[in-house]
Amino acid sequence: MKSKGICFVLFLFSALFLGLSSPSSAGEKALHHTVKKGDTLWAICEQYYADPYLWPELWEMNKFITNPHWLHPGDVITLLEYEEIKRKRAERAKKVVEVKKRPLKKLMGIDVSSLTNIRALGFLRQERIEPWGRIFDFKVQKILLGKDDTVYVKMHKEDIKPGDVFTIYTVSDPVKHPLTGKPFGYIYSFKGILEIEKAEKDFYVAKISESFRTIYKDDLLIPYHPVSPCVLPIPCPGSLTAHIVASKDNLEILGQYSVVYIDAGHDMGIRRGHLLEAIQERESISDPQEKEIVALPAAIFGKILILETTENTSSGLVFWASKEFTNGVKTRPLTWHEDRPPRDLGMLPTCPIE
Repeated sequence: MKSKGICFVLFLFSALFLGLSSPSSAGEKALHHTVKKGDTLWAICEQYYADPYLWPELWEMNKFITNPHWLHPGDVITLLEYEEIKRKRAERAKKVVEVKKRPLKKLMGIDVSSLTNIRALGFLRQERIEPWGRIFDFKVQKILLGKDDTVYVKMHKEDIKPGDVFTIYTVSDPVKHPLTGKPFGYIYSFKGILEIEKAEKDFYVAKISESFRTIYKDDLLIPYHPVSPCVLPIPCPGSLTAHIVASKDNLEILGQYSVVYIDAGHDMGIRRGHLLEAIQERESISDPQEKEIVALPAAIFGKILILETTENTSSGLVFWASKEFTNGVKTRPLTWHEDRPPRDLGMLPTCPIE
């Protein structure tokens, strides 16, 4: 009698196991699965439904899972009946088709091409970078060198070929941080763009395709990287505090349409399209007798659109200013909801994001 009971229990266990693992057992409920090391939703769906592509539906059912490829041993996953999970998959596929049929709304960015020459943006960098080459002579001796002039360049890198494009630039002396007085980095000023035309025995012949300012012998070269003038503004999260260290053309007085260099980059979360405010914090004595100091709202001098970033610096355009200000001004993120961008952006030219 005891052996019959054991056989009956084994029979029930086998039936339950087959019900969980077989996709044909639509009426049997596969209730739970306890995660073991190495499990993924893909593998679990293959085990129980013989269809690993059902994993999105299982993920949707188990909201606590943050990454479907990284499950924690011991987690208990709720399983669906095979027919139920197929139905959810069909519903999901139907939604995807409906979304694809809807006309896509074009993302609109800010066109900065009429506000600044983004190819002449330049940047501030804490470390010096190795130039790829330099201009050592001109084909025609003239005081001012510009577009369509031919120059002779010496390259320090190999594999240079006709058609390669380079930015002509100069590097400043070390720039001191306006708050600490300590050397912070170097300003890389872009002067023009040239294209290699042909290689001679010991040098290359190149033509200047664009000139932003006067070009001289010994100006340096780095590969040209095109930057789109169409920038998508995005909210800047967090409470990062940074400062304007320097500006393009070494301006001392800054205002609307100035290009500024900031002492925070993508290592600190700054991205192209982020908006910052240039501010001055204020305080006042509310009671002269008690000498009680009250913090007042910060004065906003300007608003900055970030155009490019390095690891620890950013280049931005002051697109709005209430008054002139100087280097050393504090900046803070300009927070806003994606559906309701700052009103000041509505005054700027727009462009479709490709």
